[in-house]
Amino acid sequence: MDGVGRQDAVVDVPAGWSPRRIVRARRQLRGVLDPDTGVLHAHGLKAAAVALTVRRRPPLVLTIHNLVTGTHAGIRSRLLRAVETGIVRRADHVVVISDEIGGRLDGVLPPDRRTFVLPVAPARTVTRSRDEVRATHGVDPDAPLVVVVARLHPQKDLPTFLAAIARVIVSAPTVRALIVGDGPEREHLEAEQRRLGLDRAVSFVGHRPNPIDEMAAADVVALSSRWEGSPLVIAEYLSVGAPVVTTAVGTVTRHLVDGESARIVPVGDPDAFAGAIVELLRDRGHAEKIGAAGHSVGQTVFDAERLVDGVEQVYAHVIGSRRR
Repeated sequence: MDGVGRQDAVVDVPAGWSPRRIVRARRQLRGVLDPDTGVLHAHGLKAAAVALTVRRRPPLVLTIHNLVTGTHAGIRSRLLRAVETGIVRRADHVVVISDEIGGRLDGVLPPDRRTFVLPVAPARTVTRSRDEVRATHGVDPDAPLVVVVARLHPQKDLPTFLAAIARVIVSAPTVRALIVGDGPEREHLEAEQRRLGLDRAVSFVGHRPNPIDEMAAADVVALSSRWEGSPLVIAEYLSVGAPVVTTAVGTVTRHLVDGESARIVPVGDPDAFAGAIVELLRDRGHAEKIGAAGHSVGQTVFDAERLVDGVEQVYAHVIGSRRR
């Protein structure tokens, strides 16, 4: 979630550009800043916009998780791009989480004012057994299970996932799929589920208190997104050792190799997505090797201490630059 804060304070950054809510967030931010604040770290462009309204603020570090995409058209797109560029240029330093985002900043921000650091999230712990999770969702202990954890939003392209499962059923009639998460597309996706005749095969289970339990109970975990920066869910998937089927988005291809540590397929290709799932369900030995290799990558790439060190180095650089 976009936000500006410190460990003992939170600023509620608005989802939109409402002036009234931005002013309220600015008041909250001014209330938590003090003369000893060395760095103000904003996650997301709206959070940075709020931070930039504060006069005599500490140096601003901005982490960009997403940029304006092609889903916005015409004048609105140009306006949003202009706002985006203005915010980025006014930040003291920018943390980018993918090569694609870094490439978009060429010509906007000099290399010495941006750093690549993967995002990090608190590690989750599995709290329920595989059989308990499956029983909760009415999944037979022996049924092939595919799990997606995602916000129900167009970015995640869940219609492609549903179309893929409709194809998987031809080869694996007993397959079950759980879609964990909620969002604005739920009604549309449930209508697509019914249209494809997937009422029994696919379950929308909504928000779960600890979705890593569902991940750990799966035979395959999946991500069908159209675009991503560095998807945190991939790190969580890898942590449980389940084989991953994912689209080639964000940092996926930076760290994972198709056929070795994951199955990586083109965006928006339900045939390729279905083929990768069927391959892993049919050949459990191959699936276990891919899951183990992915787990090893995850332990190295997403090591929390190393990623936190990366952010701390950015802070030190920014503070040192301000003092010079």
